[in-house]
Amino acid sequence: MAIFIRKIGRPLLRVYALVPARSGSKGLPDKNILEIDGCPLIAWAIRFGLALGIDRVILSTDSDRYAQLGLAHGAECPFLRSGNASTDTAREEDILEDLHNRLPQSGIELPDVWVWLKPTSPFRKLASVHEALAILKSRPEIDSVRLVSEGDARLQIVNRDGYLEPLLKEWPEHLSKIPRTHLVKVYHPYSLEIFRHSGWVTHRAAFMGKRILPIVQSRITGLDIDDRDGFDIIKALIEARPRAPIISEHLPP
Repeated sequence: MAIFIRKIGRPLLRVYALVPARSGSKGLPDKNILEIDGCPLIAWAIRFGLALGIDRVILSTDSDRYAQLGLAHGAECPFLRSGNASTDTAREEDILEDLHNRLPQSGIELPDVWVWLKPTSPFRKLASVHEALAILKSRPEIDSVRLVSEGDARLQIVNRDGYLEPLLKEWPEHLSKIPRTHLVKVYHPYSLEIFRHSGWVTHRAAFMGKRILPIVQSRITGLDIDDRDGFDIIKALIEARPRAPIISEHLPP
């Protein structure tokens, strides 16, 4: 049952969590269902979505195996993704189009708001998502909310000669090392997004709109699994006993 006050039988916001889990990962095969602490990654995301107390938790996948795992852990999976949403090059807007076209065919009303829960980013806080939903409910001028963590702008690239050089041109040429405060403050933007479905209807690929409000989170929320190293680091953090408070605070109950 949704946490938001209902009026004439309809919530002020109909909110669905979306767990996107394609099966064709190349860098780390089947990364979305790798187990950490006895639980596949998609289940960590589903548990978080269920704990939010929103209307639905929907798994979007192209795999029967993933779908069965999702159903076993409490998600809905009304259909497998269409071909256009299942390719290596499919993007978020393709997944949203698939859902927009096919959820009503399955008897499921479209949501007002999506909570996008990547299985590969397991560290997040329920209170932060509730804050984001409250913002979207009370401030119609806000297009979306993004949970971000502070990053470091002192990044380097390898130039055409094979040497390191600063990514940002603002790095003073006469200094080999600089304090972080010498450059602009930057944020990791891909841990969790909360956005209006109408943004996709209107803007397609730019579905989050221009007025994206940030909520700054702990740096642990910026950890993401994209390769074996990332998986091993997050697995070690979650499976360590006793768990550090920062780990427990960012996992679902």
